[in-house]
Amino acid sequence: MAVWNVNFGSSLVSSKAQSIYMSDSAQNNFAANNAAGFSSEYAKILAEKISKVETEMQKAKDSLARQQQNSGEQTPTEIETVKKLMPDGTIRIITYEDGKFASEIKKRPHLLAVPDYSAPPTPSGETATKLEPQLSVMELFML
Repeated sequence: MAVWNVNFGSSLVSSKAQSIYMSDSAQNNFAANNAAGFSSEYAKILAEKISKVETEMQKAKDSLARQQQNSGEQTPTEIETVKKLMPDGTIRIITYEDGKFASEIKKRPHLLAVPDYSAPPTPSGETATKLEPQLSVMELFML
């Protein structure tokens, strides 16, 4: 029994070594010859199943390639959205498709007049004002 296991193991190693150095067509011929050479029904059934699966896979690849050629539409493979909060309070949402610019949305903030005590008063004597952005919770939630 031990001798049979050693021979079986060595035949597996030798067949693996041969398959590494053989081309694809030579490997297919080698597998078919080995399956036919064995008296085992299991080896024959397995070889048939493998060949059926390979042909079905090739048919599926071919039909998928034909569908892509017939559709004519190329859908973007990568869509990236970049959201930025600018110093003036503007929210910019930029969309890139396949690394190329697709669209941009700018949401300007609501500006409020706030007294600016660092600036000199106006000629009429009133306190100077400046506009500051007032971001609502919903605008911040957009980010």
